[in-house]
Amino acid sequence: MRPQYLMKTEEMFPQLTKGLKKVAEYFMNDPIIFAIHPAKKIGEFLNVSETMVIRFCKAIGYEFSDLQKDIRKDLVLLNSNQLFGQHADSDNNFSNYMNEDITLMKKNQTKLNKDALDQAVSTILNSEQIVVVGFYQSFAFAHWLFFNLNHTLGNAILYRPESDARLLDRLPEKSCLIVYSFFRYAIDPIKLAEHAKKKGIPVIAITDSKVAPITEFADTVIVVHVGNDFSFFRIGPVTFSVTNTILEEIVHRVKSFDFIPNAFNYFIKDVKGHGEY
Repeated sequence: MRPQYLMKTEEMFPQLTKGLKKVAEYFMNDPIIFAIHPAKKIGEFLNVSETMVIRFCKAIGYEFSDLQKDIRKDLVLLNSNQLFGQHADSDNNFSNYMNEDITLMKKNQTKLNKDALDQAVSTILNSEQIVVVGFYQSFAFAHWLFFNLNHTLGNAILYRPESDARLLDRLPEKSCLIVYSFFRYAIDPIKLAEHAKKKGIPVIAITDSKVAPITEFADTVIVVHVGNDFSFFRIGPVTFSVTNTILEEIVHRVKSFDFIPNAFNYFIKDVKGHGEY
């Protein structure tokens, strides 16, 4: 079931003023902004007043603080059925789970920021060293990108906090930092991005909102759109898909430059008398 605040926003939308509609449109597309920022900051992002943000909340029947609490609960605590993929009324749960992933990927396909992706690929290819960062669930995304970048280009590092405390201070001049940062936003990757920014190291952020905290320190922001459907399970396939678009383009450009490491291709070897390996 869709959250009450989104249904109420859709119901009230035709009656809203032009300014309130601007807030409503952004809210329906990216409710996470209301979960993580105060009204004044949201107004700055949308180029409207703090009062306009508060008036929007009242127009859909909420005080700002109450709306913020409800969104946070839906994103993290209450919506456990959605979070863990439980749909009791489904005839074929397994098929429906996949359809939800496909639908989300199609939504992201229509919203891909080609300029941001181009800039990310160019930054990666122009770097002597690439550091990839992801904490908690995001570590899986970071490891996938790191492994395939290292296999393709041979110059990627997967950041490990237990051993890489001063890694940024030892990087060559032409380096970049790639950070995965999703809702609840682990503080250490954000601090790392801030440090990189101060040192002049380009930062590529892959995140779930164009106003997520990491974006303040990012030179390139790639948004994985999940809207109000955030869950660690649902964000996985679409994040891997967006990551793979970057990898595919890198491979394409590397091939076109005729610069492919010797170990780029795997092979299956037929050893006589020992079958296939």
